[in-house]
Amino acid sequence: MRLSAEELESGKLSPETLELAIQLIKVNGYVLFEEVLPRAQVEELFNSYAAILDPYFEEHREEILNPKNGFNDGTNHVRLYLPFEKPFCDEAIIANPFVTAIVDRILGEDCLMTYFATNTSMPGGKKSQPVHADTSSRYGDKYGANLPIANLIVNYPLVDVNENNGPMEIWPGGTHLHPDNWYAPNAFNKSKLAEHMHGIKMLMPAGSILIRDDRVWHRGTPNKSNKHRPNIALIYSENRQREGTIQIPQETYDQLPVKAQRLLRNEKIGFPVASPKH
Repeated sequence: MRLSAEELESGKLSPETLELAIQLIKVNGYVLFEEVLPRAQVEELFNSYAAILDPYFEEHREEILNPKNGFNDGTNHVRLYLPFEKPFCDEAIIANPFVTAIVDRILGEDCLMTYFATNTSMPGGKKSQPVHADTSSRYGDKYGANLPIANLIVNYPLVDVNENNGPMEIWPGGTHLHPDNWYAPNAFNKSKLAEHMHGIKMLMPAGSILIRDDRVWHRGTPNKSNKHRPNIALIYSENRQREGTIQIPQETYDQLPVKAQRLLRNEKIGFPVASPKH
């Protein structure tokens, strides 16, 4: 959906849009707001990310592209954790008001931001990823009922995503609504089922915002272009005890808006910015 000019200018969703977005996530597993971030900001983010990714990739090429590493699988799909610094930790990314309005309602106002990374479809991929969810079951094979949403994943594409450059493919409309044991290792093979189900490729302009339940079935597809297709990937989680992983210098944390500070309160505050890693 596209937000209105009034919503974009005010930085606030109308009550009608907010309720529609929440219900779409609950029923369909995701909501997409098209072309929200200004192009100039997206270009700055892309250039800053490329300045990190390109040398890191050259240094670690063999390790990153090893299909046995559990993430690439021959798709040339790369995960890289972001350093917590400008321009990546801008308020429009980590505490975007359109996003926080939704995560507060679904996860509770005491929710947390727990993941700060990217995923990039690199040129030269040979196949799609297996169909999967980005979570495991909470109770293994034991629990045969659906559970409330515990995590919301937010993606910001840094380029226009089209059929040719490795769009994410999603199986919406209920794959997030299965019993908890459907996300356990012994669950029926999702890829086999997905062959007989309707998937949608997430084609979207740069600067859009995709918010999804982490249980939605999806996969990365191969990038047939000659340029990177990067997403910034954040996770917001319900408030429960967990060890933080995002390293944030104290000075940086002190300068964050109050909302961002609250979201990140359980992370590694007072630690130096972490070097990029995959």
